[in-house]
Amino acid sequence: MFILKSEIGFDSSHYLGGYNGKCANIHGHRYRLVIKVKGNKLKESGTNRAMVEDFNYIKVALKEIHDLFDHKLIIEDDEIGRDLIKRLEGTPQNFEYVLVPYRPTAEEMSRDIFNKIKEKGIDIYEVELFETPTNSCIYREDE
Repeated sequence: MFILKSEIGFDSSHYLGGYNGKCANIHGHRYRLVIKVKGNKLKESGTNRAMVEDFNYIKVALKEIHDLFDHKLIIEDDEIGRDLIKRLEGTPQNFEYVLVPYRPTAEEMSRDIFNKIKEKGIDIYEVELFETPTNSCIYREDE
């Protein structure tokens, strides 16, 4: 099997509604996203001959992830999250945010990113999302 690896970084903040502890406040991370794409066979014809996948296509998919989350506040789309957004919209700052249908933990974000890349037709093998240089979550689907 061939494994291609590509990575990006993005800066985001998130809010974990209902969390008790140090991370109960809105806080930010310098995320590092590493993805792996798999392939047992290389393409046999066309401009991508002898490739598992074109790295440029992978980079385009990663740029979409970057642009979705970079410098935004990630908030769960629930009652608490929507209330927070209402409060932020009443301030002079122009906050950019992303409402997601899950609690924005590293676990849920890595699964979401995996599925977004898979939807592009890329044979994604693994997503590793680092919240800090030493803490990450790896998501892959069972084979």
